[in-house]
Amino acid sequence: MKEQFSAEKIWFYSGPSYYLKTRAGVFNLSVPSAANFNKLHATVVEKFPQLNNFEGDIPGLAAETLLWLSRLDVDLFINHYSVEKDGDKFVIAIDYLDERTSRRVISLLCAWFNAVTYDEPFDYSSAFEAAQKVFEQSIMGGPTIYSLIESALKRDIPVNYIAEENQFQWGYGKKQLRGRSTVFSTDSIKDSEFTMNKDMVKDFLNMFGFPSPTGSCCFEEGELLEEIERIGYPIVVKPLAGHKGQGVTTDIKDSEQAIAALRAIIASAEEAGQPFEGAIVEKQIFGYDHRLLAVNGEFAAGLQRVPPFVDGDGVHTIEQLIIEENNKEVRKDDSRAPLSKIIIDDNIREYLALQNLATDSVVETGRRVDLRRVANISTGGVSYNVTEKMHPDNVALVENIARYFDVMCLGIDVMTADISKSWREGNFGVIEINAGPGVFMHLVPAYGDSIDVPGKIMAAHFGRPECSRIPIIAGNNIDVDLAARIYRDAARIKPDICLASLVDEGVFRDGCYVCNNPDHDQNVKLMLRDPRLDIALINHRQEDIFDFGLYHQGADLVILENPDYAEEILAEEILPGGYFINVSGNGAYMYRGFEKINEIYFEDADKNAALAAIISDVLPELLHKYE
Repeated sequence: MKEQFSAEKIWFYSGPSYYLKTRAGVFNLSVPSAANFNKLHATVVEKFPQLNNFEGDIPGLAAETLLWLSRLDVDLFINHYSVEKDGDKFVIAIDYLDERTSRRVISLLCAWFNAVTYDEPFDYSSAFEAAQKVFEQSIMGGPTIYSLIESALKRDIPVNYIAEENQFQWGYGKKQLRGRSTVFSTDSIKDSEFTMNKDMVKDFLNMFGFPSPTGSCCFEEGELLEEIERIGYPIVVKPLAGHKGQGVTTDIKDSEQAIAALRAIIASAEEAGQPFEGAIVEKQIFGYDHRLLAVNGEFAAGLQRVPPFVDGDGVHTIEQLIIEENNKEVRKDDSRAPLSKIIIDDNIREYLALQNLATDSVVETGRRVDLRRVANISTGGVSYNVTEKMHPDNVALVENIARYFDVMCLGIDVMTADISKSWREGNFGVIEINAGPGVFMHLVPAYGDSIDVPGKIMAAHFGRPECSRIPIIAGNNIDVDLAARIYRDAARIKPDICLASLVDEGVFRDGCYVCNNPDHDQNVKLMLRDPRLDIALINHRQEDIFDFGLYHQGADLVILENPDYAEEILAEEILPGGYFINVSGNGAYMYRGFEKINEIYFEDADKNAALAAIISDVLPELLHKYE
């Protein structure tokens, strides 16, 4: 039987571990004796020219290749790995974002290297695309949520996925922000719900004098025709509960089209097994669709969206022009592309028919053909950054609306011919308001500069990246008694303090027992998930570090007493300005950086009392470190 490249004992750490200072997927790699470095290297360089100058051995090449494979050709934020020899195998640790994706990529690497070693066929493209799909379908595969995760990672803001809640947590304790996409724990639920009621939002806008198209909600054809009689053509008909432009019909100019649009919305609800909640009919405003974004009540970005289109050349059919458009880099078939592929569907065929065209029509040079009525990016629309073109009155309008909604992110959709002109000049209407809007489109517009909206969100909540943290004291021999002493000292400084400690007996909050999960990292997660937590004390034993890692990133004070080689990694987690206490023999020695700043001897005295005393000297500073 042939020796194989194989990955065994795959294990994932959600935070720093013995193997890597970041979260890591760790496995044992078997390398067959038949493997040839030069042969493998030449094959890898064909896919990753960046490795042309790599010099090393086969395990190192495997790890470096795995790093590039893990980025999935969309530059995922994966940057670290390590390789260690363990008998006849090699232990490889590598950054990861999603566990299932990492397993798939590790499997891909082994299968690819085996095929190269034994001159066997291997469909690399299919295997790589399958790995990309696994990530895209993962909890963090959505463009908006991943952009928020990456924004935090680049700023050293801790971010963890809380599987039990199916959401992410940025930061720790009382500094945290939890959510999924741009719907956050700090958002008002009632305000978020309110934005989903389009007819009520329309009334709200009108009450304040904000420009909104004339119209109302209708349930029956008779109501629809009566409303049209009042507001006149042309009109727009859209579902009350719709999103992403689904079910929207624009530029309706007669009753037949209006009734057909209403019936389509009703039928769509029935097909989905959902109640029909009504349809909005409103006066058409001519111009371009714009998404204007507010972050924490302040204008952050503006994007113009136009329906997908092709320009005739007098030679190619519309279908051929769509294929050519889909081949552009901005429509690359992955989750990080600025634009989506244009899919020829019944909607496109029907809209072309209204223009007396079909997919096999050849259009004269210079004629632009719109393919859809709506401009949503998800259906092929084109995006242009217009942030710098915004008229000051329009910026003020966004902020005036946003101040009435207690949500972190508010998307305001408007129609206007020219966003650089004031809304007060007319032909300007707020179409709808969205809590929890997508922000990737602003980060990667098809045309124009990128606006770092994820960075604005992180800054709006945390201010400075370090303000995402709370003080953490970590060690290898913190017991209930020492934790209680530190709590009493902290409470004297701040009477209402919330302090949690994890010791061998379990998790304690303010000196009272809470729980003891068998998984060490789950206990750490529960502590740092507490939205009232001011400071955390965490004890890590050797077996905890090997089995679970640390979970938390960084510590402000580390206390080590005769540590073994696994527990020594705690010293590597000391944050800038942090402290280290080395307990040895009958003394404790405190360091800041390489400078010894204090020492205390306990001999026959109470060791914990001595440690609490030396810690009390720096406790006031620790408690106020991130304020």
